[in-house]
Amino acid sequence: MIPRKYRFYLRISGLVLLHLTVLLAAVAATGSRAATLLSDSEAGRRVMVDYIVHFAHHLQWPIQVFSGTDAPFRICVMGDDRLRGPLAKRLKHQRVNGRRVELEQVNMGELLRARSCQIVVLGNMERESLMKTVGALEFFPVLTISDIERFAAAGGIIGFTGNGDTIALQLNKTMLDRAELKMGNSLFRLSREPE
Repeated sequence: MIPRKYRFYLRISGLVLLHLTVLLAAVAATGSRAATLLSDSEAGRRVMVDYIVHFAHHLQWPIQVFSGTDAPFRICVMGDDRLRGPLAKRLKHQRVNGRRVELEQVNMGELLRARSCQIVVLGNMERESLMKTVGALEFFPVLTISDIERFAAAGGIIGFTGNGDTIALQLNKTMLDRAELKMGNSLFRLSREPE
């Protein structure tokens, strides 16, 4: 058995990337081009939403990020918002660690507001905006998630890659540690089997 401290990640030159491959059922194949981002397909969005909810339940945030016992667990969407609808549907009536979940749209000029979110899902945006956002959230207890190409290498915490048939998750452990977020033993177990 692999020792616990090596079970979830692999150190590579200071930047830790975790690659897990999850096979997805094939989406009705037509002659159309393959999606460039995972969120371009309905199946990809469904898998991303499943993982985002799973991360919300299996990561631990410092207690001081919540203003009180009745403070909500905030998931915010920035940039392209094609995940907002599926997230809203999935999060309806959800609770995370006993807290009600609030889903919010945060605009690019509201980086201070984004710092009060527990999870920020970054949709497709210009590289300059991405770097500015990731930099503004770097030392705050905010889990950043995106399927933008090389997101984890650019300073994001969890990056999705894939085209709908397979996906890989990239975890930037350095940034996770800077955000003071703790991952549990079951963090990367799929919450439900892909359809």
